[in-house]
Amino acid sequence: MKKFAISIALVLASAQAFDYKVSGSAETFTKWGFNNITPNTATGAAPTDSWTSLFSQLNLKADLGAGFEFGLGGSLAGLAFDSTQNGPTSFNGSPVQSSYFGYSWDKGKVQNYMIQNAYLSYENSHFYLKAGRYEAGKVGEWFSGYNQGAEGYVQAGAFKLWGFWSNRRAFAYNQWYLDFYRVHGLKKDIFGAGIDLTFGGFKTSLFSYYVDSKVTAPGVSLTYDTNPNFELSGFRSLTRVRTLFPQALSSFDGMDTSTGGQRDWGVINSSSATLWIDQRFDVDNFNFGVGIYKNFGNANELIGRYGNPVLSVVDFWTGSAYDIGQSLSDMIGKDAFTGYGYFGATYGAFNWQVLARGTNSPRSAEQSVALNLGYKIREDFKIGGKIEWFSDTTKAGYNPFQGVIVPLTNNNNNNNGKLTENRTDDRSHIFFYMAHTF
Repeated sequence: MKKFAISIALVLASAQAFDYKVSGSAETFTKWGFNNITPNTATGAAPTDSWTSLFSQLNLKADLGAGFEFGLGGSLAGLAFDSTQNGPTSFNGSPVQSSYFGYSWDKGKVQNYMIQNAYLSYENSHFYLKAGRYEAGKVGEWFSGYNQGAEGYVQAGAFKLWGFWSNRRAFAYNQWYLDFYRVHGLKKDIFGAGIDLTFGGFKTSLFSYYVDSKVTAPGVSLTYDTNPNFELSGFRSLTRVRTLFPQALSSFDGMDTSTGGQRDWGVINSSSATLWIDQRFDVDNFNFGVGIYKNFGNANELIGRYGNPVLSVVDFWTGSAYDIGQSLSDMIGKDAFTGYGYFGATYGAFNWQVLARGTNSPRSAEQSVALNLGYKIREDFKIGGKIEWFSDTTKAGYNPFQGVIVPLTNNNNNNNGKLTENRTDDRSHIFFYMAHTF
């Protein structure tokens, strides 16, 4: 104990030589589903889940000088309420717990704490490198959450060459909380690399993602912003085009074995594609826009589920925890086509938006209209949420429970667990969150 105290004293004494910052938050998130029918795996009757989370984190960031930075942070979280805890269980326990909040898939147990930040980074005007555990998002657009691995870039004028490596991925947020896990199974890391070219408001990127023995996914992104420094005054047009072309490797058998091969969205195509086009206009504090999102084949099963630029506009994690296990909308399903439109405004600390979406695919048809609200009460305290009407029709030959509660080989209704006719369910719900930061 004496040696431990001496070590702590030495660390604290050393810290006095550097600049450091302590930050953190205390937050809560609630989803309340309006459909509370009794679960029935044979008929596909699946309720919309309701739950409330409690989340807190504490982070230390130390400037070590000469461009070096060290970060360390931990978090605690749990469910105050879970409507699915006494219903049919998924492969890891209650659907909400195993899909959204509090499970460690690698360890096969509930894990309500984690170290989400533990990194060392170096950055100057032309070079950046970070390794360890950190929040992703500084390079690439098709990977999100917290990463265990490394990322970096080299920049010279208008050119930026970037890359990243991911060994494991985690979520440490008030809505999602899952310990670090291997996304694609044992010894299958994710790699990404690209080159960006930026001139004024125009930016293009050529890139590729790679998962060992599964898939390579090249792509092109284009962005044109007529007013990159827009600050709620004047006019702005923002055009974004994103493409992705996943190519299954010859060694891959066409099933996503990271989920036990139990997803019922179809096999992985040898060649597939994703196209996203979004056009937004801003006039002073008012904004509006339209967009389309189209999959050719099952393009998002291996790349696109684990990070997707369309999430900056449309949230596709809004269904039922019983459906595919993670409330995953068929917006990123096989051959799915989505059209959407939105309008909203910002008034100081208050913002609102209305977003309407329609999706059709071989597996389901979805229509939704959502009202999103946000208000910053103080610099350190904000609240927000949404109310969404959401109609979800699962088509014959599929089942909302299938692959999570009902195995594909289950013959509980003499049809391999699949629906014999279309089934429409109400997936309408409310989101509400509060966050205090310091």
